[in-house]
Amino acid sequence: METLLTLSVGEYSSVEVLLHLVVALIGMTAVLLALTATTLPSHLRFPLFLSAVALGGAAWFESGVWKSWQEAFELAGTSYCVTGHLIADEYRIIAWSLGVPVILFSFGLLQPASKKTRRFQIKLGISLLMVALAAPFSTTLAFFPLLYACVVLLRNNSLGLVSRLAITTVFFCFVITEALAQFHFSLGGGLGRELSRGEILRALLDLFSLVVPTLLLLIGVLRLSKVDQQSAL
Repeated sequence: METLLTLSVGEYSSVEVLLHLVVALIGMTAVLLALTATTLPSHLRFPLFLSAVALGGAAWFESGVWKSWQEAFELAGTSYCVTGHLIADEYRIIAWSLGVPVILFSFGLLQPASKKTRRFQIKLGISLLMVALAAPFSTTLAFFPLLYACVVLLRNNSLGLVSRLAITTVFFCFVITEALAQFHFSLGGGLGRELSRGEILRALLDLFSLVVPTLLLLIGVLRLSKVDQQSAL
């Protein structure tokens, strides 16, 4: 007779620790942005404050994923058995749709001020708003406005390599996540191990999608601040 899905203590704990780490790192990055923004010139503060707020919301929803993982299993002897509660993958999608579009838009806010820049920011903002609204319902629908936003950002690149790395990271993490969802790749090793490995991979993709581009944004803003200081001198 087939038994219920069970995880070993190591498989369950590895996922729980990583999900906890994702929440902590996203929250710490949000605080770092807010604290750094207070030391910068006024024209560089808003992109960091905006991203900090978005990351704070993303951390809140990522904590829902972590809590749902805890509720989905209970310790029974030497292994963890399912309880019937579902893992809240929708919280992960909402966290992404809150954080990633705002981070990309923050890159667009760092363009030199001009009428052409305003038109670019409006187009970028509309496309990213479409991404944020579409992603919770269908990540497939979010693909094309995200692709358009990435192309627009790359064509109006003010931070050089920093922004290119951030845009590339976001886009490829999205593609990998979408491929996992659409094609259901088997990672092998039994159902329990496949589940734990899948959650670990998704958590790492969340981390790379939210934290890495934000740190690159911070590096770019600090470089701009240094250039402004040198120009003033």
